[in-house]
Amino acid sequence: MPSESLLAAQQAGVAIRVVGVSKRYRLLGHAPRELKTMLLHPRDSWRAWRESRSYLWAVRQVSFDVTRGEFFSIIGANGSGKSTLLRLLAGLSRPTSGRIEVHGRISTLLELGSGFHPQATGRENVIINGLLWGMTRREIEARLPEIVAFAGLQEFIDQPMRTYSSGMYVRLGFAIAAFLDPEILLVDEVLAVGDAKFQEKCYDHIESLRRRGVTIVMVSHDLAAVERFSTRAALMERGQLVAIGDPHEIVGLHLERLAASSPEIRRALEEGIEQRIRESPEALREFEEKLAEKWAEAEARKE
Repeated sequence: MPSESLLAAQQAGVAIRVVGVSKRYRLLGHAPRELKTMLLHPRDSWRAWRESRSYLWAVRQVSFDVTRGEFFSIIGANGSGKSTLLRLLAGLSRPTSGRIEVHGRISTLLELGSGFHPQATGRENVIINGLLWGMTRREIEARLPEIVAFAGLQEFIDQPMRTYSSGMYVRLGFAIAAFLDPEILLVDEVLAVGDAKFQEKCYDHIESLRRRGVTIVMVSHDLAAVERFSTRAALMERGQLVAIGDPHEIVGLHLERLAASSPEIRRALEEGIEQRIRESPEALREFEEKLAEKWAEAEARKE
């Protein structure tokens, strides 16, 4: 029998519910560098190694709902926890605490090449993925022509995927994820590998999926795409959810906080680079990497 929270979420049209989710990773300590020390003092060496271990909280106490048919984007600097959160939503990792409820069939486009068998052909990989998602062979075969056409791999679909370039991987991965009837589509930065023309083609198809009621959750550095396509956006910093709301306001808040974090970044924004940052994921990453370094330095000082 469904739980009360599950029934309430379904009645409210919730596709994804995240409640107090945290994810902690254990960092290994530093082993003694000298073999002599380990051999002469094994107990002390083991104790020193054990006590030197620490933990990294990649996601901390995050809660939000994504409604059905929504295009929900997550932005934030490198190391903010957004990709870890997306993996938790996909079920590829388990939260340390909290809970995640997903109401619908999930399709993912996360890591380049994930879910593919390099020795199998492109065609065989389409069939394998479809079967894993619970589709029948007939349903998969019916979708195969448009998957191949969208990916532009007509001449290569029967070649082993180990012969594919990174761009071909992305094109086939997106086509599979988008055309095999997803109810919820999770997309990470993997689209950045493709060329600009294919990226635009992907965004157009994602928008058509949203109009058909598919729920989309996207992690991206492409602020222009976030503002253009999202119905809502969220900003993460150091594993925590800072704000959720209108995409334009969230992007503006992200840039404001970037500017406040460093005089160098503030000067760059004041010199008119903000528009380039909004339109260029590469330019944004440059500033976010500097911010991530400052966060790491601050954490090191705490220790």
